[in-house]
Amino acid sequence: MKISTAGEKELHFKAIYLETFEKLNRILLSSLKNESLVYDALQEAYLQLWLKWDRQSREADHYPFLYFYARNYALKQIARDIKRELIQHDIYKGTDSSNLERELERKEWRLQLSQVINKLPARRREIYRLFKEEGMSYQSIGEKLHISSKTVDSQLAKAVKTIRKEISSVYCLPKLSGIGFFLSVFLEW
Repeated sequence: MKISTAGEKELHFKAIYLETFEKLNRILLSSLKNESLVYDALQEAYLQLWLKWDRQSREADHYPFLYFYARNYALKQIARDIKRELIQHDIYKGTDSSNLERELERKEWRLQLSQVINKLPARRREIYRLFKEEGMSYQSIGEKLHISSKTVDSQLAKAVKTIRKEISSVYCLPKLSGIGFFLSVFLEW
């Protein structure tokens, strides 16, 4: 059922906001530990819900959309911040002969990563590439492949676990927990 007037739309949106904000804020804050980032992520998620309002069903459960959008937004921001810090660090270090060596190591790393990704089961590889290369959200991938966001999340977790296992057997990797490893793979790809 579509909402006919702007006033009805605003009232329904406000009801969704009041129903979901506290829970989303609490869950994201417990994992991200950064109020500013959580606030920005939630603001962006609610903005996207508003912008995509006409494509949403009035009866739909909007919580999964908001959660996955906010979480993905936050992870992308964290990855950008880390990448920015790494770039600044490289600029301050200047150029030296070790840069060539590091570049060769990166190329070798990317080749190894590519080989491991190519060994993934076809559907898992497709989901991984849509997320990494296309930058698609869990929901977008789910819609495109006609699967749930939970399935996308599960398949990505399995892909990262496989990649971690395969890469760590070749390289001596530090023990990174889920998000640390996820971000390291995300930045290197």
